[in-house]
Amino acid sequence: MTKVAMITITNSWKEYFLDSHEGLGTTYERFILHNYFDSLKTRYGIDSVLEAPSFGMTGVSGINSMWWASKGAKVAIVDQSPARLESIQKVWVDTGFSAEFVCQSSDSAILPFADGSFDMSWNFAALWHVKDGETYLKELARVAGKVLFICVPNQQNVCWVLRPHNAADYELKNIRIDWITSCLAASQWRLVDTGFFDVPPWPDIAMKKENILKLVGLDKLAKSSEGTKTEGLCILDYFNGRSPAMGEDIMKFDFLENSPNWLKKWWAHHRFLVFERMSR
Repeated sequence: MTKVAMITITNSWKEYFLDSHEGLGTTYERFILHNYFDSLKTRYGIDSVLEAPSFGMTGVSGINSMWWASKGAKVAIVDQSPARLESIQKVWVDTGFSAEFVCQSSDSAILPFADGSFDMSWNFAALWHVKDGETYLKELARVAGKVLFICVPNQQNVCWVLRPHNAADYELKNIRIDWITSCLAASQWRLVDTGFFDVPPWPDIAMKKENILKLVGLDKLAKSSEGTKTEGLCILDYFNGRSPAMGEDIMKFDFLENSPNWLKKWWAHHRFLVFERMSR
């Protein structure tokens, strides 16, 4: 199991910069994130964001905040690998968007920004790669002026036991909801929203999603997915204008996102927490 985990996430990031094909699953979760971004931007008037750390799951690293840049927001990206950060920066340049890129030592949880430097700080399934999760959370809170948006893998998903998440490779404590809230309980932040999201029709297992659809009998959806060009599928083509209809095509699979909470609890791939800064 340990070997699979290392191959699946920790050491596989380089291959996505050589071949950006992310597949249906990763592309879907990125577009679902856009819906939450849009809601947060409208609610809080967010004009600057910090994504730290940027490395979490499979796919091209460091591009989840590209939506914010496309909306004119100031973006900063923090990564703990110099080589990966260099690759991330090149992807951003090639796509035509700008961001500040900061390399942080993997041995440090201190962020090199002043208090309240950004309207929002956030990350997606990245905290389990951080050694000192408590300090990192408090640093994210320190540099955010309005909102904290934290996304973690859903450990209540029925397929969680099939996922590579060996404790030797991940800090599993860092993705526990109760632990995250306890770390921020004594600060100037309150939890205002939490829930399950990223609820596609395929299970959360390490298999190409197009094949999963066929495996569970959703042949029509599989064919629809094939018809929308999933070979070489990557959200970068949406941002660079090569595939402007990608979002519309991908969101054909979002019919479970508004399903009852009891179903989302067992099927959603991720959970989110929104913290709001209290008046000083």
